[in-house]
Amino acid sequence: MTSVRLLKLKIKFLKPFSDTVGKNMVEIDFNGNTLNDLLKVMIKSYPQLKKEFYTETKKLSTYLCIFINDKPLSALNGIHTKLQDGDELVFFVPVSGG
Repeated sequence: MTSVRLLKLKIKFLKPFSDTVGKNMVEIDFNGNTLNDLLKVMIKSYPQLKKEFYTETKKLSTYLCIFINDKPLSALNGIHTKLQDGDELVFFVPVSGG
């Protein structure tokens, strides 16, 4: 069994997530291990995020981009990425155009 430890995390939200949360950044004490654990905690605090983070089939939305310490989730272990004390996460939707 994996032990759960208290982590201090800094989470930045860009639009539209900052509108949903009502803040651009939060610092939290997180009692979990993985990004998946964190997403569950965030949805408990901000239920509207569930619709923004997940599809109707309960998969992470392809529009959701998450960076952990400046690395995209695709370069890490997806939602199973282990979080560490002091990690900085950014949640955003990529914008394209010219």
